[in-house]
Amino acid sequence: MKSYSFNLSKVVYAKVFPNYRVKTKAQLIEILMEATRFILLQNDSDFIVEDDSIGKIILHIGKMSRIFFFADKKYYSVVFPFHFLEEDNYKMIFKSNIEVTSQLISKVISIINCDEFKEQCSLDFVAPICDFEEECDENFWVFLRELLLMEDGYIRYDFDKENYDKAMQNGEEHKHPLNHYDIFYSSNATFKIGLKDTLGNDAFINLLDTNSECEYLTKPSSKR
Repeated sequence: MKSYSFNLSKVVYAKVFPNYRVKTKAQLIEILMEATRFILLQNDSDFIVEDDSIGKIILHIGKMSRIFFFADKKYYSVVFPFHFLEEDNYKMIFKSNIEVTSQLISKVISIINCDEFKEQCSLDFVAPICDFEEECDENFWVFLRELLLMEDGYIRYDFDKENYDKAMQNGEEHKHPLNHYDIFYSSNATFKIGLKDTLGNDAFINLLDTNSECEYLTKPSSKR
């Protein structure tokens, strides 16, 4: 298992910790793309390391390949689908032959945010994909399709005092625990698992590390 840590500047922090709750696969793909571009830049001689880092990304590569995002008392993680070649100038490879470049990343972000992506007719969505494949990369649709279909394994940890206090006032503190995991992201699927204590970065990584011993769930001590 290898682990790589990257400090986040304010600009990148705003992209991977947006001021809205992630609710769609497209939003999550955009975050993954921005984070991947940021990692690729780390080995660029022109890249400037900023002193105002306010969070970090940890890339865990091994039997468990995940990317972790850490801010103050707010963490989340998704599957990292690319092969990370540290010894080859931080190159990223998808599947067996698709190199993840800044140009490819920019096009993915552009496509999932364009008006055609939201149209009712599939042909509107096909047109910009075909254009990019003809001009730049014949593997673009394969790359985008796999991102859209992949199981992303989203999980988030929150220390949420504001909503916990509101729940406490209504006698519903076990519906919104102070410390909790949020599993999944869409409204129809998401649910919380409460925690008794705050969670450190390493504990969050260990929870998802398939080489670590499993955690066990217990009921809260207070009566319901």
